[in-house]
Amino acid sequence: MKYLITESKLNSVIYEFIGQSFASKDGNTEIYKLPTLDEEGEEIIEAYDFVNDDYYSDSGVDDYLFAWTGEEYYESLTPNYITNHEYERLASQAPLVDIYDKDILNKLNGYFGDAWKPVFKEWFRHKTGMDYKTLHEISY
Repeated sequence: MKYLITESKLNSVIYEFIGQSFASKDGNTEIYKLPTLDEEGEEIIEAYDFVNDDYYSDSGVDDYLFAWTGEEYYESLTPNYITNHEYERLASQAPLVDIYDKDILNKLNGYFGDAWKPVFKEWFRHKTGMDYKTLHEISY
């Protein structure tokens, strides 16, 4: 049997799937922005980590969901941590978002192919109030 689904309905399904995938264990879909900290506990310029309620619970889960980094972040790494060539490459892609959960990435790619990526961008903007140029899929 063949089913037809409109693009807007598919995007709506993907949007809900993304929201549930990044929700905390209790189902809360709120996302929180935290400044990324260096080894001394100082805030890093133009770098943020994002978490859900599980980060603050007693469940022992303290993983970040995703991170956002801007051009100034990469500039601050040059030349001590990255080369000028790496800086130029990353700065041209900034701001970047890195998704850390490979299981969520596998599900998104498996269920929706590349169709989820523009929907994630919309969801990310709605949840965080921030935008990005490049989406990185971290693979471990």
